[in-house]
Amino acid sequence: MNKKQTIITVVAVLVAFIVGYFVGDSSAINRVNKQVDSKIASQQDKNKEESNEEPKQEEKEEAKIYKLGEEGTSGSWNIKVLEAKETNTIVGGNSSDKVTTKEKFIVIKLQMKNLSKQAAEYSAKEFALGNMKDKTQYNITDVAFEAMGNANSKETIYNKNSNFIGVYSDINPNTTKQTYIVFEVPKDMTISDSVLINSNGGSEATGFYLSK
Repeated sequence: MNKKQTIITVVAVLVAFIVGYFVGDSSAINRVNKQVDSKIASQQDKNKEESNEEPKQEEKEEAKIYKLGEEGTSGSWNIKVLEAKETNTIVGGNSSDKVTTKEKFIVIKLQMKNLSKQAAEYSAKEFALGNMKDKTQYNITDVAFEAMGNANSKETIYNKNSNFIGVYSDINPNTTKQTYIVFEVPKDMTISDSVLINSNGGSEATGFYLSK
């Protein structure tokens, strides 16, 4: 047998051995997979240990919730809940101008002071209403926005109340105005279950109770 034949024979034997090992052993792939899984798990444990060694970030302060009638700061506003009531109909200045719902409106009368250095307006999107029982959260929907417009226009236009403003109306710096915020909620949700939430200008969310 010459050198070339010897090399071919050795290679053939090795190939046969490898094929026989993997084909004959049905658990070969499983063993490889277990090795891979073991390495991944080991690396994950290592990463977890390293992350635990990193300095802990300072815990954020809990969101502040103010009592009914208590003035609280939220971003560029000082806000106070003056009163809250439940209804299914909100009438504007004209008795024919009304908005109704088969559910319930929660109407919140607010006092707002502009803390910034320039005229500013509040947005309906800055407010939400939370249900403290089931943790659901409600935004100002189209029907609630229409009802809110009715409530505010009744004061600003028909009653000529200069202390009131509507949504998107400017408030000058260090000036205090009143306004209505309205939410449409399920019939079984009550004022005592509710907390008004405000966040503006990237500020942390601030809460305001609607009842004592």
